[in-house]
Amino acid sequence: MSPVFETLPSLPTRSGTQCLPPVASFETNFESRTSVDSHTAYTEFVGELDKSPSDTRAYRLIRLSNGLVAMVVHDKEESKACAALDVNVGSLADPQELQGLAHFCEHLLFMGTKKYPKENDYNAYLSAHGGYSNAYTDLEDTCYYFEVRYDALGGALDRFSQFFIEPLFTADCTDREVKAVDSEHKKNIQNDMWRQYQLEKELSSPDHPFSMFATGNYDTLSGAARRMGVDLRERLLDFHAKYYSADIMRLVVVGRDSLDQLTEWVVSKFSGIQSKGLTKPLFKGHPLTAREMGQMIYLKSIREQRTLDLTFALPDLKPYHRSKPAQYLGSLLGHEGRGSILSCLRKRGWATTIVAGRAPTSAEGFDMFKITVSLTEPGLENYTEVVRMVFAYIQLLQSKRPQRWFHDELRRISEIEYRFMEKYDAVALASSLASVMQNRYLSAECMLSDSVRLKDFDEDLLVWTQGFLKPDNVRIVLAARDLDVEFDRTEKHYGLDYRTEPISEQLMHEIRGDLEYDELHLPEPNQFIPDNMEVKSERHDTVCEAPTLLKLAEGLELWFKQDDRFFLPRGNVRLLIETPRAYESPLTSVFNQLFMMVLKDTLTEITYDAEIAGLWFEIRDTIEGIVVHIDGFNDKLLQLLEILVKTLRTCKVEQTQFDVYSREVKKKLDNARHSEPYGHVQTNTSFLNQGIMWRFMDKLAAFDLVTIDRLQLFIDSLFEQTRVQMLVTGNFEEREAVAAASMVQSLLGSRALPEYARRVPRALLHEPGVYVHHALMPEKGNVNSCVDYSVYTGMTSDHRGRVVLDLLSLIMQEPFFDQLRTKEQLGYITYSTERKYNGGHMTLRLLVQSEASPIYVRMRIDHFLREFRSRLDEMTLEKFDGYVSSLRVAREEKIKNLFEESGRMWRHVSSGYYEFDRIATDLEILRTVSQRELLEFWDTYVDKQRASAYISLAATIWSTKIAQPTDEELEKFGDG
Repeated sequence: MSPVFETLPSLPTRSGTQCLPPVASFETNFESRTSVDSHTAYTEFVGELDKSPSDTRAYRLIRLSNGLVAMVVHDKEESKACAALDVNVGSLADPQELQGLAHFCEHLLFMGTKKYPKENDYNAYLSAHGGYSNAYTDLEDTCYYFEVRYDALGGALDRFSQFFIEPLFTADCTDREVKAVDSEHKKNIQNDMWRQYQLEKELSSPDHPFSMFATGNYDTLSGAARRMGVDLRERLLDFHAKYYSADIMRLVVVGRDSLDQLTEWVVSKFSGIQSKGLTKPLFKGHPLTAREMGQMIYLKSIREQRTLDLTFALPDLKPYHRSKPAQYLGSLLGHEGRGSILSCLRKRGWATTIVAGRAPTSAEGFDMFKITVSLTEPGLENYTEVVRMVFAYIQLLQSKRPQRWFHDELRRISEIEYRFMEKYDAVALASSLASVMQNRYLSAECMLSDSVRLKDFDEDLLVWTQGFLKPDNVRIVLAARDLDVEFDRTEKHYGLDYRTEPISEQLMHEIRGDLEYDELHLPEPNQFIPDNMEVKSERHDTVCEAPTLLKLAEGLELWFKQDDRFFLPRGNVRLLIETPRAYESPLTSVFNQLFMMVLKDTLTEITYDAEIAGLWFEIRDTIEGIVVHIDGFNDKLLQLLEILVKTLRTCKVEQTQFDVYSREVKKKLDNARHSEPYGHVQTNTSFLNQGIMWRFMDKLAAFDLVTIDRLQLFIDSLFEQTRVQMLVTGNFEEREAVAAASMVQSLLGSRALPEYARRVPRALLHEPGVYVHHALMPEKGNVNSCVDYSVYTGMTSDHRGRVVLDLLSLIMQEPFFDQLRTKEQLGYITYSTERKYNGGHMTLRLLVQSEASPIYVRMRIDHFLREFRSRLDEMTLEKFDGYVSSLRVAREEKIKNLFEESGRMWRHVSSGYYEFDRIATDLEILRTVSQRELLEFWDTYVDKQRASAYISLAATIWSTKIAQPTDEELEKFGDG
């Protein structure tokens, strides 16, 4: 009989020396109500929710009679509606003898209910109404969510609610979905993140459920049930009956309907969920006890990587949400400016990144604080010195006491972010808010603001928290592919080789003693915190959908649009610096990639404060040259742009930088071979459809020619001739955009790039035929193969064909997934979509990653396509019109924020087609698309027997674990 993990009989009132705040009440400021239509009782929060002044959505918090707490959100501009329900139980509640049961329950819950018994009814309904669904299982939460067309929300909620009232868990679905869980696990076997996570769990306290295998696989579910002589389905029903209680559920519903209508739906549809008077199980103890601390763990990674993790065991910090002590400590230990740990490590060439903060592996009852350092090869050799430097900074913090001025900076930034918060995706809002609402210490008033706002400075709490960051309370993990260690143990689920031993006495003695590094000091005040938050534009009745071309001259194309939609003090600047040298050959492509890394390293200390203060930026290499993109508060945005371009133009590579980042580029290229099969096959598909594309093996073949002198010569000549394409949007005036463009050109100091010399991405055009590309997985440990099957459906210049393809793709998504993933269980990663190559073909794409032979998978895809025509032919006009309506609603979806608006405009600018009226064009075409036209499109392009100029490409990647095809088999494979 497996031991039962011990739970706490009641919530603690103290955590060490700290008194815990009281649990939030859902009685105070709640008033009784009765729904109008169903005459069902519930209560409504009548206090004031702490909502951002820029938030245009309306919120209502209610509590049903069964204990379920729900937030309904009205958004008059949303074209999509969504819901998320978070059940406050996850993998920690797995029975020890059936590990992965909570995750398995998440998979199976969608497979039919008593009211809607057809197993794909829910997903078919969502797909027919332009929606989708998903779910995830965490340590203490299982969250289910969906999105659907706004006018189909009522039907979706009715189907959704039944999963928590009367799910079927049919025997047939149970057997098949175990295989889906197993496939999901096998997908992750070669993933270093999953491998290390499971090792950390396995090496935690065996007396705590954190130590179990959360994902589950065929052996821990069906295999374990068979060995015990129990029925897996019965145990699943028991798990659902025990834990799926309304008391520990939090629901968020977002829609265009009124708050009253949303409330009515929630009350009438979700009050039927059974209440069991349940509170989430709170397990006794901590996963990391004194037995697990003070340990050094060495593990062998799959990819070329070198990471150092220091994990500290902390008490549960959720109760202290007002002061967020882990955020304060993480901001200092993970700082990247002058005087920081990372700054000192970079100067030595020992590290490239650092991340510090509350670990995602924390849950109620326990917390962990993790510091992760990405090491270089010299850093790996000197990892003990890196550990000493981390503890030296911790000692610095403890000697200085908590800094109110630094906390005030963090609070001020959080207040600005909250005051001028941008709107974001409704599904992201629903799923994140449902999770936040599970914090039992969080009052109703704070639910909307807790994830952003930092409120109280509690010096004693900060001192108490940082007191846990001590040598006796740390576990160190060193991960690398090339560790000079004799591994003596193997993790059982992922086959990970590792070794564990106590931290050496010498290192422990040193980090317990006084450590001093003159370079380490606290951050300086942040000069990038915005001061001027004035909005410059005035409101008008209409919104302009296209930017204005301010300047078109040799070497410059400047577009501008002042914000007339959001009226927030935010800006967005995008520029493409076209330079043909960037992608002339595999070698120059490597140089440009290396240049970007060196540049970011040079910029880090200068720009880190800007990022902390709400300015986000990226600089990346492309086929055409270099893209610079900045987004955030506009007050000091152009100041940051000047710093970026000036550094870009004057960058001088130091030997230490070259040594570090040439290895990093080589590491990334080496790691590309360890990508998932679907990643490899997508790369190959792109390669076979693009005029020019250098793959990782092309770049590796040229890498021996990389030297610091050649790199510097490349950088110095990169900007001799350029063409700048620039888009300025947001809270700017026209004169500021012109001045910014002039500044960029002046700093670059380039001659204008002639039109004929531009390197514009071009698509390859294929003659009619059936094409097959066969490749072997470069990484030998992966059991999966993959097929990426493209059927070519005309040219992107055919606007009408483009819309019909989008409609066909929408119709096909759910049936393809249901047949090949759900029913046939070919593989966890299964989807269909469309792809449009700029200036070239459009394709209907069907992808399956599977343990089965690609020849068999291709046969099943072909069979699906042959059968699918009859489905199109037999589709009712009502159903067809529903799909058309869903596509129309998707096209009409309102832009939510400046980043999104700028991105849409930039796609039209950078493509060279300037199709700013594309949505209006598509909507006009949609009004006249008929079912007959859809069938004619299918017969013209997709039906192999009917199409007069049929083109298809099956790009396949084969696992080395299966028998490889002969030339004759490949020839037959090509014939389909």
